[in-house]
Amino acid sequence: MQAAAREGVHPWQFGLVLLAATTPLIPLISWSGQGYDILSLALVTAGVAALPLLLHARPSGFGWCIAVVSVLLLPWTFVGAMAGMFLFFPSVLQLWLAAGADPRRRPTAAKAMTVAGLLLSVVVLARFLSE
Repeated sequence: MQAAAREGVHPWQFGLVLLAATTPLIPLISWSGQGYDILSLALVTAGVAALPLLLHARPSGFGWCIAVVSVLLLPWTFVGAMAGMFLFFPSVLQLWLAAGADPRRRPTAAKAMTVAGLLLSVVVLARFLSE
């Protein structure tokens, strides 16, 4: 008799959510030293983007949490644009990619989604570092 193994969230999905929460913080933290008082707002937004990480043991809850967080985060990126929250727009895309980046279910698509999520972080950071 085999015991049913608990299937959690794949590390690629976990990593994409982690990137979605932390990538915008690098430019926002550096801007906060230039007189912009947005650090607390950025940290709260990053905390909301990281909420799916709390459900890493439950893939169905993880997917639902990504859906709810991205629905809240998408309009926030436009409303908070003057405060720099537009940098969380790629995070919304990374969250959507993380929802489907499970190679146990779709191996080829998961690789493409993971690479796309990594490239989003690279583009955001490269754009910031080029300024």
